[in-house]
Amino acid sequence: MVLSDKGRSFLHLLIGLAVLFTVIIVVLVAAPLIAPSDFITAQIASMVRQKTGRDLRISGPISFTVMPRFALVAHDVALANPSGFSGDFLSMKTLDIRLRALALLHGSIEIDQLNLLQPRADFEVDNAGRRNWVFYPPKPPLSTAPPVRSSGGPYFITGYVTIVGGAASFLDHRGGPKRRVEDLNMTLSLPSLDKPLKTAGSAIYNGDPINFAATIASPAELRYGRASAAMVHIVGSGHGKVDFLGEIDGSDVHHASGTIRVEIPSLRDLIAWAQIRLVKQDKELGPLVIDGKIDGDAAKLTLTDATIRLDQVTAEGTYVLTRTRQHQELDLDNVALYGGKGGGKIVADEADRTPTVRVSFDLTGITVHDIDINIAGFDKLSGTGDVSVNLAATGKNAHDLVASLDGSGRINFTNGTIGSAGPTALMKIGPVIGDAATRHEIEYRSLSASATIVRGVLHNNDLKLVGPWLSATGSGTLDLGPRQIDYLWEPEIAGIGTARIAITGNWDNPQYKVQSVTITKDLVLPRGLKLR
Repeated sequence: MVLSDKGRSFLHLLIGLAVLFTVIIVVLVAAPLIAPSDFITAQIASMVRQKTGRDLRISGPISFTVMPRFALVAHDVALANPSGFSGDFLSMKTLDIRLRALALLHGSIEIDQLNLLQPRADFEVDNAGRRNWVFYPPKPPLSTAPPVRSSGGPYFITGYVTIVGGAASFLDHRGGPKRRVEDLNMTLSLPSLDKPLKTAGSAIYNGDPINFAATIASPAELRYGRASAAMVHIVGSGHGKVDFLGEIDGSDVHHASGTIRVEIPSLRDLIAWAQIRLVKQDKELGPLVIDGKIDGDAAKLTLTDATIRLDQVTAEGTYVLTRTRQHQELDLDNVALYGGKGGGKIVADEADRTPTVRVSFDLTGITVHDIDINIAGFDKLSGTGDVSVNLAATGKNAHDLVASLDGSGRINFTNGTIGSAGPTALMKIGPVIGDAATRHEIEYRSLSASATIVRGVLHNNDLKLVGPWLSATGSGTLDLGPRQIDYLWEPEIAGIGTARIAITGNWDNPQYKVQSVTITKDLVLPRGLKLR
């Protein structure tokens, strides 16, 4: 939903090339009077190559006008990809630039109108990590002559910009789907640098429309590196909206500060629509709302006084996102969650060929109600206590991340329940050792366990549950990738007896085998349980 680096690059690229064309117009302003269009096209292509290192083709007709204003109209324009990439990087059906003649007399370049018909940019990253939108102009030949100082005046763009039928795509050949934005239509209005810049438009991404609008109150302040009030509003049909109100500055780092609100009806649907990854179709990852004060730039972004609500969970605190080209780090500081507090860190590192993800957090005094666990008949967990996790994984997809997962974790809960909404063979342990009741939940006074994870396999040998009618210990393994369990559950019903139950197979539908039973009453075995 938020405009990506690729989206901003697309717009900057189009306007940047437009400025380059205006320079060419000034240089060749008298050319229509003395030279054929083929000669003019060749001169333009030569200048573009000097500036970008790329080949420019103008396959259609090209025309100039001098009166009543300087203008250039070119058809079927294409800018080639660098060596090693196929096809063109940028193309457009028609480029129409109109200049303000009076500004030229003062040494400045002002665009009165810029009209782009069916522009298209295809962003790509090759297997070596090269990006086709990075330009490398040819190095000038060595010379002993002193450098020539430019006498040109400042360049700035004003007026009106229209894009009709635009498109963009992004493809990383190292992995991931090809993402496309189609039917981009937008207008930009900037009567002068002292008046507000306003832009609005729409596009289609993955079959659904996106509408956006933005206002910058004082473009002149941005020009001199100072701050200006700004507003951004983005709406994705059926996928939510983003609103920003604050200030941005014109410095090199493009600092921004203000308030932000994000409303997403279903985070699960948004992730699938954005083609980030496949998400299991369950009730989790539903409505998401983010409110807070934002401050920072592309390298470091801080969200303070933040409230984040996902499903029925609300977290309040401070979040700091630090980014470099190949490293992203999210710090969660003094976060209030589930009635408790805590902090943590999420790190994503792409410095190596295979990305690495690290997650750590500590939560104390939290209270949870019916949290899904869905393992071996234990579907829900409720209680109050502490949770600690420290994990690391490498991989380009969910399967590889789970298979490489290493780390540790622990829980320590009191005064809660663990169990299932429906009866399972495991929950019939009461009848096994003489208790006639079939309980759907196990009440506990304390529940604790620690675990280590090695290459996607969780190992636990100290699970301990103490309850008013049932206590238990447990040990075994969970293979997280194929969802396999191999666990020994040893319950004890006070004053009645004990048992050893082996739980094996797929943890969504495991096998239960009673290895031994010690009882003080007559034994009645329910259907589904076997003595070995």
